[in-house]
Amino acid sequence: MKKSKFNFTNEISIKKNSEINLPEIIKSEVNLLLLPFFVLERKDKRLKIEVEGKGKIPGTKVFWNVSANPEYGYPGPFDREVHKAIEQILGEILREKGKIENPIPFSIYNLCNRMGITDAGDNYQRIKKALERIRMTGIKSENAFYHKGKKKWLSSVFGLYDTVIFRGEQLEDGSITEINLLYLGNIYLQNLNSHYTKPINYTYWRSLKSKIASRLYEILGVKFYGVRNKKDCFIHYKYTTLCQLLPLIPYRYISQAKRQLNSGNDELKDTGFISKYEWSENGNKDWLISYWPGERAKEEMKRATLFSSNQEEDLLPGPKLEVKKYTEEQINLINKLVKLNVSKITAEKLAKSNDQELIEKWIEAVSYSNADNQAAYLVKAIRENWQFPEEYLRKTREQKQEEEEEKIEYTKMKNKEEEDKKRKEEIKKMGQMFNSLDLLQQEEIKKEAEKRLPDFWKEKLNKTKIKGEPSKLLEVVLGEKRREIMKEWIKSGRIEF
Repeated sequence: MKKSKFNFTNEISIKKNSEINLPEIIKSEVNLLLLPFFVLERKDKRLKIEVEGKGKIPGTKVFWNVSANPEYGYPGPFDREVHKAIEQILGEILREKGKIENPIPFSIYNLCNRMGITDAGDNYQRIKKALERIRMTGIKSENAFYHKGKKKWLSSVFGLYDTVIFRGEQLEDGSITEINLLYLGNIYLQNLNSHYTKPINYTYWRSLKSKIASRLYEILGVKFYGVRNKKDCFIHYKYTTLCQLLPLIPYRYISQAKRQLNSGNDELKDTGFISKYEWSENGNKDWLISYWPGERAKEEMKRATLFSSNQEEDLLPGPKLEVKKYTEEQINLINKLVKLNVSKITAEKLAKSNDQELIEKWIEAVSYSNADNQAAYLVKAIRENWQFPEEYLRKTREQKQEEEEEKIEYTKMKNKEEEDKKRKEEIKKMGQMFNSLDLLQQEEIKKEAEKRLPDFWKEKLNKTKIKGEPSKLLEVVLGEKRREIMKEWIKSGRIEF
């Protein structure tokens, strides 16, 4: 058999590690940043993942299905890293030549170096298996994958890689290739050549320990770009939607969901890509997760020159990933209104255009109305600024009065506690001072204290002198008289405090 006569002018992909300067920034195809292809955990043994929802055009549906070949298995975390190394090579070709053409030569040794792993035999085999798995994994899109060149959402079946030929294998013309060759799928290749890509900080992506964090970085990076010109903006997702996009198996309870995602959320927050994130209820055993861009995300958006299409605001037609501008207080009000059967759209309009304190009061006051349809009554009352129901106003007055009475009683209690505390401190100090006096002064104070006792207590004292020890109450009274005398001595300067 004859050897391959291919003359590959691109030599970037087969340089030795010593000649590789790993790029800080690589460009990834936008659809594959938003839509799931790889699973994030090795223990995830599913053979397909799906995303479905409603399209932007009424009556249309969005469906994204990625199915693995059972013999090869589903592409996982290691395969994802291999593909990122392939993306580096593709980006270098685009930068140097302006266009990618099949086939793309590559070296497995070179891929190992790009991935930061040793070029041992096991890793050679792992990379070969990863490339084969990606090749054997099929994609079905129904209005989910945006084709930049055709400017339309595709309904098609395709793959990322069309063919992978390893060195020493036979080509179609019967020749033997002396180098590894990768043929990209036509749809994927066309989008890359149409520059439907977004810059990814590869150094930062590799530094993220959590696979969930690196996947969220990909998704949020695109979506933050869509709201970059809006002040104090944030985006939020339904938990179940986010699980489809990552992809992860959703949990039933919010405590489990938080344990699942918050390690990744916290890593993005700690590294400055998001400034904060919050969980809130969304009904039907689902929750919303809100994300605010951090300084790292803002800096990336300033530097990025993204795809020049009008799809920036909504790159994924469904499931809907909501991009809204609400304060935390408004989100809480919206959720409360929705629980009272107010439609979400109406609740959002009310929260944006009305005083928040007024809405809070009406949410409480509506239960005192006799309306058959409390949701409709509530909306009209807020919009037209109705008078609150008399029963609610009476209850409010009573509640305010109770709060005032409680406040007075609380103040009295605190004052008494403060007085008791001062009294205990005074008794302790006077006792210490009495013990510091000489015996003659102590005896003089004791005798003077006994003289000042009221007749009732003098009689009690005389009896105790005959019978024995004085009662505790008598000791307290004598202590008060001794402190009274000591205060007089201090005031006169006879003793120093």
